[in-house]
Amino acid sequence: MSDLNFGKSVTSATIDPAVLSGWGKRGFNWEFSTSVQRELLPRLTVEVGYFRRWYGNFIAIDNLATSASDYSPFSVTAPVDPSLPGGGGNVIGGFYNLNPNKVGQVNNYFTFADNYGNTTEHWNGIDVGVNLRAMGGVLLQAGVSTGRTITDNCALLAVAPEAVSGASAVGQQGTLSLSATPVGGPYCHQNTGFVTQVKGFGSYRIPRIGMQTSLSFSSTPGPTIAANYIASNASIAPSLGRNLSGGATNATVNLLAPGTMYGDRLNDLDFRIAKVFGRVRRTSLNLDIFNLFNGNAVLTENSNYAAWRTPQSILQPRFAKVSVQFEF
Repeated sequence: MSDLNFGKSVTSATIDPAVLSGWGKRGFNWEFSTSVQRELLPRLTVEVGYFRRWYGNFIAIDNLATSASDYSPFSVTAPVDPSLPGGGGNVIGGFYNLNPNKVGQVNNYFTFADNYGNTTEHWNGIDVGVNLRAMGGVLLQAGVSTGRTITDNCALLAVAPEAVSGASAVGQQGTLSLSATPVGGPYCHQNTGFVTQVKGFGSYRIPRIGMQTSLSFSSTPGPTIAANYIASNASIAPSLGRNLSGGATNATVNLLAPGTMYGDRLNDLDFRIAKVFGRVRRTSLNLDIFNLFNGNAVLTENSNYAAWRTPQSILQPRFAKVSVQFEF
């Protein structure tokens, strides 16, 4: 069994007193931002901003019953698949399996991840916006936002390969010593690369006939792609030098470093035309068309390699809405 204390009366996990009280002990984030706005031409302005956010005081859950020497490294050969980066067939190392003599021994300890080594998560972003209020009732707004996230807990995993850290650590403690679960960190350093979104809006009022038209456009990145591959014990044993401990018949590993692949980009264009009646007590008859070009970008997809990238949900198809608005 994964925990030899199962069914026994045991005390709760040991918690480092330093994380419970005192100044500056909670998880935190700092943010720095600066921006500049400039009028290039009459009614035309541009704004550029830079943002940096960093987090700290990550909590780590370490199994004190095991040490780094109690874990044996192994690698997995990705299947040959043209859909994988480089066509697959590459060897992915950095996974660890708990030695058989330590299976089921659990003594979890909650403490700061930085006690084991520097653990970081940083985000840097840039925004660029353009605003045009032209004569004749024309309004145009557009912007580009890009940023990347870099995380690193390699120092922690070098000391405690089984440890989990971050905001999601609590609740995962029960999986720390599962011998069938590969631990360690082939992806302990992650860089998402710059992920960019573009948005725009425009409207035009035709005063003589009381019509109002508008368009809104957005282009946002698709979901991060994972490829959770079930590697058999037979394929792992040659690199591990033994069978997986605990009688496990396989182990699930992600063939893709996070941020390597993204799903379909979501491009959406919405349109509205409205007829306005009256000036003080106005009534408008509106026609909205969403997803004007009937895009079918995949919003979520299967991350299990056996049914990899099977769409699970797609963008809602084009549809129209008629509405009436009264102002009084």
